[in-house]
Amino acid sequence: MRRNARSLILIIMLVILSGLVLGIPNLKIRNFERGGNTLLGLSLGLDLQGGSHLVYKANVVDELTGEPIEPTPEEMAGLKRIIERRINNSGLGEPIIQLLGTDRLLVQLPGVRDSDRAKSLIGETAQLSFKHRVLNVSRPVNEISSDDIINVRVGYLSSPEEESLEEESLTEEEGDTQAKTSASDDEDSSPSADSGPAFLFVQFSTDGAAAFANIMGRMQQEFEVFIASGGRGPQSSIELSIYSEPPIKYQLSVLELIRVNDTNEFAFVLPKLRETEETPTKEEAEARIGENPVVSFVEILGAMDEDFGLTGENLLRAYPSQQSNSGIPIVNLEFDNDGTRKFGEKTSEIAGSSTDQIAIFLDGQELISPVVTTAITTGVATIQGGFTIERARDIALLLESGRLPVPVELIQERDVDAILGADSLQKSVQAGLVGLALVLLFMVLNYRVPGVIASIALIIYAGILLSIFKILPVTLTLSGIAALILSVGMAVDANILIFERMKDELRLGRTLMSAINIGFDRAWPAIRDGNVSTLITCGILFWFSDQLGTTVVQGFAATLAFGVMISMFSAIVVSRTLLRLVATTRLSHRTGLFLSDSSRNKPRKGNGSPVG
Repeated sequence: MRRNARSLILIIMLVILSGLVLGIPNLKIRNFERGGNTLLGLSLGLDLQGGSHLVYKANVVDELTGEPIEPTPEEMAGLKRIIERRINNSGLGEPIIQLLGTDRLLVQLPGVRDSDRAKSLIGETAQLSFKHRVLNVSRPVNEISSDDIINVRVGYLSSPEEESLEEESLTEEEGDTQAKTSASDDEDSSPSADSGPAFLFVQFSTDGAAAFANIMGRMQQEFEVFIASGGRGPQSSIELSIYSEPPIKYQLSVLELIRVNDTNEFAFVLPKLRETEETPTKEEAEARIGENPVVSFVEILGAMDEDFGLTGENLLRAYPSQQSNSGIPIVNLEFDNDGTRKFGEKTSEIAGSSTDQIAIFLDGQELISPVVTTAITTGVATIQGGFTIERARDIALLLESGRLPVPVELIQERDVDAILGADSLQKSVQAGLVGLALVLLFMVLNYRVPGVIASIALIIYAGILLSIFKILPVTLTLSGIAALILSVGMAVDANILIFERMKDELRLGRTLMSAINIGFDRAWPAIRDGNVSTLITCGILFWFSDQLGTTVVQGFAATLAFGVMISMFSAIVVSRTLLRLVATTRLSHRTGLFLSDSSRNKPRKGNGSPVG
């Protein structure tokens, strides 16, 4: 009786704990968190709640030959570990990450709707670098000599669209007239009409035009980066000097430079008149500049960056926070001793300078380039890049998790609709409930009181199993639910073996308690061997599916293995304890409640055994 009491207390505690785990959708105890907005707070797979399915390929290239090579198992294991850490710490949910073959990685994100953020976290390499930036550095354009400047003049510039529209509107006769007019204006050699603002036209030699086009190309690239970064970063300009009386010197951005119809001639915007603040006309510009003007160029570099030895390798810790006074999201960085020394030396050198900055880059993209007002020798820096709180968390996470051991390329992407997942979940739950109800009905009708006991044990089994799935957590997929339903049938199978042995003992005239004990003892070897063989099969399925990357089979094997182990506990502990309790009541004297009609009505031999 004392043994039954201990077992009963254990069962009651398990039932209460399972009820609490499944009844509380979001379970949180200190740093331990489980659950969510899904059914019973269970972790559902991609096919049950929708989400993102991503497959990446590792791109490792031989530095000498440039040919692709196969990554090492250590590199792929490190890749999996870092990506898993990034996603787990980002709050995007519980990922399913598996290696496929030798160079591919499967990432499944059940319930994730922000796939762009997930791809950003996975794909970024998180290489942090610090550079000393010097602003507005002058560089003489030595590649263009005075001999490369063939002609300098003032003229008008019209758009190519206006010229084409004018040509389309001309009749043949008017075209001849226009051709004659153009011929008469050849001495001006202007490609534009006599209207609009005046420009300074400079004709270069072929080499000079190519050199100046290269400068414009660099300026254009910087401008595109400037626009893409939301107005952050340096911009170069051209300082144009006109040697007139008095001399004119002014700076031009890339938007104020125009190449004339792919010729060797370039047009420059003229500075506005001081008196009227308007662009001068051709006559006003010629009077100001004079005849045969001489020009020269200086490239004003927006910034020059140089490394001073401080990188992400010197980083000890990165964590997000907000400025106390403004609430602006920031990322705090703490360096090791070597990083503290390098950062302190450089900031002490440039402190107070308005033309020196510390530019901080993440994977080549500038985050912030602050001016250093005072020397920073404590080894703590702050990144304030105009990003959101979420982005600050992601940056800190990327820096903390480190660089990816190998570069990766997204080769497959699939989004599973949440509506399809919800429909699959609904149908799976319906199938499970119908199957459970039919099994319970069969047990009650066929085995009577033991059938009722088995039904109660089966419900307890289902509660314990689902609560374990939630605590671990185990990600349930469609195949996992199929394995769960199958394990219910296997749990009933153990009870059927026990009850049949009990009936044999009852027919021999034994007491109910004796029949229960002997029935369980004789059924246990068959239950043990059958379940162990199933567990071996599950292990083989899990191992092969892990090697081949077959998540469907792997989920089935894992769920079935858990179900088999819990079913043995349910049959041996729960069912036996409840039957022993019943055996201590008055029901134990009514043997007919424990035997089916067919078994009870069979004639017996002289020794009390039923006739076979």
